[in-house]
Amino acid sequence: MDVRYAGSAPVERAASAPATAIGVRTALQSAKTLKKKPQKVNVDINIKGIIVTDAETENNVLAVSIYSISYCSADVANSRVFAVVEGAKGNDENDSHIVHVFVCSQRKQARALALSLAHAFNDAYQLWQANQAGSMNSNAKRTAPWVRFQEESDEEIDEEDWRSPAPLVTFA
Repeated sequence: MDVRYAGSAPVERAASAPATAIGVRTALQSAKTLKKKPQKVNVDINIKGIIVTDAETENNVLAVSIYSISYCSADVANSRVFAVVEGAKGNDENDSHIVHVFVCSQRKQARALALSLAHAFNDAYQLWQANQAGSMNSNAKRTAPWVRFQEESDEEIDEEDWRSPAPLVTFA
């Protein structure tokens, strides 16, 4: 695929189509002001995230964990644009999210990238669910909330005085 990395821009909200569209517009305008063609890249999407490498040198350009991606889209206004919103690592609330903008040679490619990322999210979530179910079934040094400890006995629990406080409000 002929994909070019147009750059990134801050985004106000994590999962908002209008905010993402503004960020995409900003990144594309920044790329145009440089008067240089955006960098041609390879985009690898899997359940771990997105890895972007330079098409010529194979050097890493960008790596985004699937856990830090909050939104992706094939942009409506620019049909050949694929955008990914990433949560920023810093604590500055004004720039809490960043949109990464990719320009594809065809609209179908942008949609295919968005669908690939959606499938990767789904696969990662299913893997997470399977891991959670596996950890719930194993008895690896976990105590369930209903387990009684050795110092308690049924007799002691039954003998305890459980007086409830007077109610604050009584309905008649």
